[in-house]
Amino acid sequence: MPSGTTNEIRLKTGASTTITLKGLATAGYEWNYKIEGNENCIKISKEIVQPEKLNKKNMGASADEAFTITAQKKGMVTVHFSQLRSWEKNIDPVNEKKVKITIE
Repeated sequence: MPSGTTNEIRLKTGASTTITLKGLATAGYEWNYKIEGNENCIKISKEIVQPEKLNKKNMGASADEAFTITAQKKGMVTVHFSQLRSWEKNIDPVNEKKVKITIE
């Protein structure tokens, strides 16, 4: 998902999908999200994805962040993801993603 693009996902009630975003935690950045629309339509959980094997090549690399979205009830929402540092105020995110979700 290149920065600034909008992906569209269709889910049936009760179904889930996972979106994995490239991490930059070693530089202090974290992915956050905001839901536009009826927040009760979906549930989002976040998990840090550690590299399968640590070796000299990936030692110190940032882990990716995975967001599992579960459809709760019919409707449409847009999830806005932004990657930023929590302590920096009034600074644009280094990366943004937008996902439109239709729940059937």
